[in-house]
Amino acid sequence: MNNFVIDYSPLVKTLYDKGIGIAEMGKDLGLSPKTTAKIKKKESMSLTTVGKICVYLKVPIEEVVNIKY
Repeated sequence: MNNFVIDYSPLVKTLYDKGIGIAEMGKDLGLSPKTTAKIKKKESMSLTTVGKICVYLKVPIEEVVNIKY
């Protein structure tokens, strides 16, 4: 049972600040369209994927995802 919401608004802000689009990031990281769609749908993705995004953007996890409960 999930009593929380995965919030990727920190990621959207970080991408905006860096002038990078979600599709561009996905292409650079080799993410599937299904994975990048999870960002818009606020669906979970693996911690490995979140880690790759953090490394790509050179930011801590707090600038990529937030858990709201």
